[in-house]
Amino acid sequence: MTDIAYAQKWAHTRINDQAAHRDLYAGSEEFVIETRKVNDHLGDTISTDDEFRQDLAVWADGRQSMTVTEVFSGNGHVMIHWDYEVAGADAYRGLPTDGKTLTTKASTFLAFNDAGKIILESTVVNENPLLQQLGLPIITPHYWEEGFDPASLG
Repeated sequence: MTDIAYAQKWAHTRINDQAAHRDLYAGSEEFVIETRKVNDHLGDTISTDDEFRQDLAVWADGRQSMTVTEVFSGNGHVMIHWDYEVAGADAYRGLPTDGKTLTTKASTFLAFNDAGKIILESTVVNENPLLQQLGLPIITPHYWEEGFDPASLG
């Protein structure tokens, strides 16, 4: 299987078949999925079968889609860039969607053991565009562009 085919399988099973998705990972306590951003390390990771079922079930609600756009691989690792869409949800992060379809970009880093099973996943969804699409006044300056003036934020 090519890296792009594997990434597409990973994305498809995340949304459509949790049992098949679980089969991509190493045994319980042998993998770590980093999905949240909190200060308590024990609260921001998934590493057991119960956590996997409970915490990843939200992806299979029929309202989300993931479309793989790029895959970079090497040395037992894969970086997947993907488009993320939320359609038909009444709310996102507690904010009403008013029927909007929300879109953004996301990335997932995967590391594999010698058997080809995932031992580490780190996923980042750029939520700022989603929140901006819901009307929140979030500023996203292009600070990396030449001539950017930090004083313009003040």
